[in-house]
Amino acid sequence: MPDRAFPLRVHDTLTKRKVRMDPSGKVERRRGLTLYVCGITPYDSGHMGHAFTFSIFDVLVRFVEANGQRIKYVQNVTDVDDPLLERARRDGIDWRDLADRETKVHIRDMTALGWRPPDVMPRVSAEVDGILRAATKLYRSGHGYQTDALYFDVTTYPSYGRLSRLSRRSMIRKLRHEDLLGTVGPDAKRDALDFALWRGSGPGEPAWPSKFGDGRPGWHIECSVMAMRYLGEQIDIHGGGRDLQFSHHESERAQSESLTGKAPFARAWMHTGLVRYEGHKMSKSLGNLVKVSQTLQRAPAAAVRLYLVSHRYSRDWEFTWDGLARAARLAERLRAFLAHDRSGDEAANPRLMAEFTAALADNLDTPRAVRALRAALRQHDATAVRSMLDILVGTASLT
Repeated sequence: MPDRAFPLRVHDTLTKRKVRMDPSGKVERRRGLTLYVCGITPYDSGHMGHAFTFSIFDVLVRFVEANGQRIKYVQNVTDVDDPLLERARRDGIDWRDLADRETKVHIRDMTALGWRPPDVMPRVSAEVDGILRAATKLYRSGHGYQTDALYFDVTTYPSYGRLSRLSRRSMIRKLRHEDLLGTVGPDAKRDALDFALWRGSGPGEPAWPSKFGDGRPGWHIECSVMAMRYLGEQIDIHGGGRDLQFSHHESERAQSESLTGKAPFARAWMHTGLVRYEGHKMSKSLGNLVKVSQTLQRAPAAAVRLYLVSHRYSRDWEFTWDGLARAARLAERLRAFLAHDRSGDEAANPRLMAEFTAALADNLDTPRAVRALRAALRQHDATAVRSMLDILVGTASLT
């Protein structure tokens, strides 16, 4: 391990400041950094929006490890949730079979794209006991109440809304738009922003026995429980797509800090931008998807990764086939250069590597890192090229 502070700062959505990811103290140095990334709801094949998020965090993990630091990476699988159950009913398939099938597709796609697999990929269906314990604790401590479901009372968490910086009206509007608003009334939610910790199950849906009635977890409590079980009550980085900032991460933050009495739950919240296609956000609900498998039919996996990481992680961007083709040309130049290189074990140009490291250390500036890769290619520095590719594309193939 280098005898110096780890050179990484990331932008925290909550404070809007860059946070230095330098484990402090001997115990934490042995533990290393902790990273939790919200994973898939496995009801359909992954698209380029998913691939962007998971590729970005793969670069982060590889960069940390290349600098001699340990990092424990957890990415969940939400295999109990409305979209998956609705798709299973529509297709006449058992929800468990659907979740298993699409989880395997996700792993296959990301393996092709060269990821370093997460250390743990917990599934909600295997974490229900812990979820129930957390929900019960929130209920007993006055953060929850029961009517037609068990709800979290947002009035007990005064900073609700600070992460997303949305007004109450905007939060309600977004919940309504996403069909998550529910009902407010004597036998339902007390407040429009309250959210379910535990809810009843419909016919044919999975259900577990509990003191709150047979049912299943609410969406947000799942990630709080899995993050804390595998990483601890406070974590270094919590990641996910910007579309999760509200209501998922806002609610996760509220219930996590209410459970433990410790703040912050995450030292930094990192949110990736949304990927558009033909002018609209790429999403399953709109049907305007470009699936990972489609891109791999038209370009090498390393080209797909290079195209993804050529975009700033925190910004929205538009997927185009021309953009992928340009990345494929770069990948071919890299492949041809490395195939004919005879330089042996020469040391990389220190200036090139310093520029590459500085780029990623400054809030994971992958476009700048790709420019450093191009510079190494122009200067015929094979050692630098290989080192940079190890982080930017992982094990993704150039052919």
